[in-house]
Amino acid sequence: MKWLYLTYIIYWSSVAITAALAALGYPLVDPQAVARAFNETASLPYEQRFLQSAVDVAFVSLFSYPALFYAATVYGIATATLAGAFGAGHAFLYAAVVQIVLLFLTEVAKWHPLVQRLSRGRVEWRRYLLWVAAAFSLVGVLSL
Repeated sequence: MKWLYLTYIIYWSSVAITAALAALGYPLVDPQAVARAFNETASLPYEQRFLQSAVDVAFVSLFSYPALFYAATVYGIATATLAGAFGAGHAFLYAAVVQIVLLFLTEVAKWHPLVQRLSRGRVEWRRYLLWVAAAFSLVGVLSL
C-alpha cells in the first residue's frame, strides 16, 4: 500500500504544482494545445487510442516503479492542464479515472519480476501476468 500512497502523493503534488504555476502565469503546457489534442484524440479510431494508452502499461510493465512515478507525474500535469482547458468538472472526472489506472499500474509495478526477485527471492509470474493483462483490459475499455 505504501507504493500506492506514494504514487498518489506524486500525482496530486504534480497537479498542485502545475496548477500553481499556471495560476502564476507560467503554465507547463498550453491549455489550448491540450484542448485541440484532446479533441483530435477523441476522433481517432479505437486501435490508435488503445495503442496510445497501452504504451503506459507497457512502459510500467517493463520498468516498474520508476516508470510508474513518471506516469503519475505526467497524469498530474495533464489533470491540471485539462482543468485549464475544459474546467474543473472534466478535470475531476479525469482524476477519478486516473486514480483507477494508477491503482492498476501500481499493482503491475509491485509484481514486476525484478521487484519480486529483490524483495521475495522468487518470482510469481502468474500474478505479474494477471495484473499486466488486467491493466491492458482496463485501458482497452477506457479507450472505447
